Amino acid sequence: MKERNKKIINNKIKNIFSNQKGMALLTTLIFVFVLVTLAVALLTMTNNDTKMSTLQRESNKAFYLADAGIEDALWKLNTIVENGGEGIDWRPTNEPDPGTATEYYQVSIEDIDTDKIKITSTGVVLGSKFSSGKRKIEVTAEIDYIITAMYKYAILADKIILFQGTPGPDITGDVHSNDDILVSGQFDENYDGNATSSGDTNDLDDTADSSNTGILPKTIPTVDYTVLEARALADETLSGYPHIHGDISLGNGQKLENPDGTPLTGIHYIKGDLEAKNGSEIYVEDGAIIVEGNVDIKEGATFNIFNDDDYLNPDDPLTALALVSQGNIKIYAKSSILTGIVQSILPDGTSEGFIELKNGCEVTGSVIADTVYVRNKSKINYDTSMNQFTTKGDPFFKKTSWREVY
Repeated sequence: MKERNKKIINNKIKNIFSNQKGMALLTTLIFVFVLVTLAVALLTMTNNDTKMSTLQRESNKAFYLADAGIEDALWKLNTIVENGGEGIDWRPTNEPDPGTATEYYQVSIEDIDTDKIKITSTGVVLGSKFSSGKRKIEVTAEIDYIITAMYKYAILADKIILFQGTPGPDITGDVHSNDDILVSGQFDENYDGNATSSGDTNDLDDTADSSNTGILPKTIPTVDYTVLEARALADETLSGYPHIHGDISLGNGQKLENPDGTPLTGIHYIKGDLEAKNGSEIYVEDGAIIVEGNVDIKEGATFNIFNDDDYLNPDDPLTALALVSQGNIKIYAKSSILTGIVQSILPDGTSEGFIELKNGCEVTGSVIADTVYVRNKSKINYDTSMNQFTTKGDPFFKKTSWREVY
């Protein structure tokens, strides 16, 4: 009996260990658990990555919105109202939020002192599934000016420059025409400066691609005749000699000089024409002649203007002028203008007159007019001291510092 029961028990044990149905179920449950755990971990990681990516994208978008606000504010400040801006005195008051209802920037401007401001721009991205992006940038800006040389060329013309003669005139320095440059004769064979034109024709351009034609026009420097007349009147009071004149026409043997026989000095303003015929003489030292009409220095006359380095004052552009006329300037005499600007220009800043130089006329400085004719034996030397005379452009705000607040 005992043997029989023992055998039955052993058989049951064997059946238990030999039955695979329980093991398969257990293995399946374990595998499912592992898969679910991995799936949950993967979903969690994917969600976190999506969240981080969204946060990064919204933060970057807010940053660029803030930066756009800075640039927009500077553009409005540095652009006049007529051109769509607000002007340098603009300060935003309840500035509307450019962009959309959920993506925009807000700008404020704080005056630090008379010529320094702080611009604060906050870029905002609202309505995110996870959070809202916000970045702020602060910029300080100060008033600055574009400083440019007034006189950069030996010759500057608003229309035609004509070089004529064989071998032609002697030109040292660069030349520019806002129209065309023409050569009649062999002048181009001896010229080694840089000649540029805004028109289609440039007889001095030897480059294969015509890179010195069709360029942007250059600004013609203006002349304030009202200030020049006032300066002449002040010089007259100071010297006791006449500096304001009517029409002047000099005949043979006549001289334009001070009553004591010394050369003219300071600004002399002629309310009319200036004519110097054969045998007449004009001498100027450290000064200029300003003419409302035409200037006609005929062959055989003597015409000399001499301005030394002590007279030229970079802080006083009027000292750069030597001979200025509202009309035409013709110098046919063998004369010298050293150093200064010879220019034909109207009071409103436009230029209609011409300048014609020939017969050994020499100018050291710069020649500027609507049209310039330079004939054989004439000489123009650009004087680099003219670079010291500059003009200050309109004020604008320039960034001096930049930082992100958050």
